[in-house]
Amino acid sequence: MKTLQLAGLSLLMSFAVSAEVSDELLGRYYTAAQGDYSELDAVYKELKQAQEQDPGDAWTLFHYGAVEALKGDDAFLPWSKMRFTENGLARMDKALNMLDQQNWEQHFRGLPQALYMQASAAATFTSVPDFFKVSEQGLALFTDVIDHAEFNAAPAQATSWVYWRAIKAAKQHDRDAQAEDWYQKLQQSGVNDQYSAKAETLMQQG
Repeated sequence: MKTLQLAGLSLLMSFAVSAEVSDELLGRYYTAAQGDYSELDAVYKELKQAQEQDPGDAWTLFHYGAVEALKGDDAFLPWSKMRFTENGLARMDKALNMLDQQNWEQHFRGLPQALYMQASAAATFTSVPDFFKVSEQGLALFTDVIDHAEFNAAPAQATSWVYWRAIKAAKQHDRDAQAEDWYQKLQQSGVNDQYSAKAETLMQQG
């Protein structure tokens, strides 16, 4: 299985957004999402416990699903890879269907939690192998996020990683016209950071 890449890999957490999912736990999750799986099992267990304690919290369920998908990438046996990945993707999707007003009112790294989760899910859904049949859903999520008024009102530094992942996904799925459209929007934002540079490199590769 190709390496699973989740969104916001280098983002830092500014405040605790859930009573159970602390900044410290999210920080360890994002370390794992960058490819350091040394604490993956421990993070998985803690997020599983947090979700069991607060099953109605979409933010907690979403990250439990996200780390479970990482477990699928890390697993050795094929059936374990499938089970963890399928369960993780399903939990992330369920969390998106649980979004409430609080998820729109609370912000994370410059975006409403709800948009951040949708963008992160889009990045994950478009990075797993196609036989999981979620890539089209991921591309549709990218479209919904990028077209959303609150996304367009957010600081460019908070949105550039979304454009980069969306452009990457569009290129990987032979949606060159869509990639070009998103790249033009990224350029119009005027941001100049590591994500805009990565997007430019992708577009130059043809």
